[in-house]
Amino acid sequence: MTSMRAAQLILVVWALAAVPVGSSIADFHLPPKSVFSAAMPRYPNVWFYLDASLAADHQAAVKLVTGELRKALHLRELRLPNSEGCDFEVRLEHFQPWEDSAHRALQHSHSFHLRYYYSDLVLRHLERVELEGRPFYRLAGSVHYEVEHSNPNHADVEICPICGRTGAYADLKGNLVEQVHDPLGLEMLLHGTVRGEPVHFEDWEEREFGSVDRLRSVFTVQTSEYPGQQGDRNTYRIGIVVLTPR
Repeated sequence: MTSMRAAQLILVVWALAAVPVGSSIADFHLPPKSVFSAAMPRYPNVWFYLDASLAADHQAAVKLVTGELRKALHLRELRLPNSEGCDFEVRLEHFQPWEDSAHRALQHSHSFHLRYYYSDLVLRHLERVELEGRPFYRLAGSVHYEVEHSNPNHADVEICPICGRTGAYADLKGNLVEQVHDPLGLEMLLHGTVRGEPVHFEDWEEREFGSVDRLRSVFTVQTSEYPGQQGDRNTYRIGIVVLTPR
């Protein structure tokens, strides 16, 4: 291969990596909720798509995406039996303590929680899809933000100004997890904020949690969000994260 031809090929690869993928949620060919275990109560509210050129197979893709997220966001991995049908989950505790002398019994800090789902996709040969003619590996997740697990009020406190049915979510009816905890967790993952405010670790450094943007040192990252609550998608909002070569 001549050096000129090699250079042209590199430019083509760069151009493909830079092209945004998907203009509507239909472009991502999301499967129905029925492909997942019946133990999963809600439709996955975040989907990760990895350019197939970045991994040898789907197993390698899962390891790459979850590993880079763990490092970027300091996520603690847990492999618990019967955890809503997931393959494994990641969790961080003690964010944004809510302290209110008028409601001492309800006071609590918060937990960020993400469950990964991919084995069910593999079983049904849905782990690899084409987006605009390009192959991608994918995995799903259910992410939410709630009363931390060690608090006796876990997981719901309706009046909490942080994780409750308050503020912009005050008029939403139905399941609190689907309507509030899910979109708050998605906001934190995609933007590093909850209700528009940056989230910090509750330690002496007070570092910002960050977001999937921290993966930009490894990938080109494209994110998009779409309304949920349509058909079997019983979650308020759905996020898509597309990872392509830098």
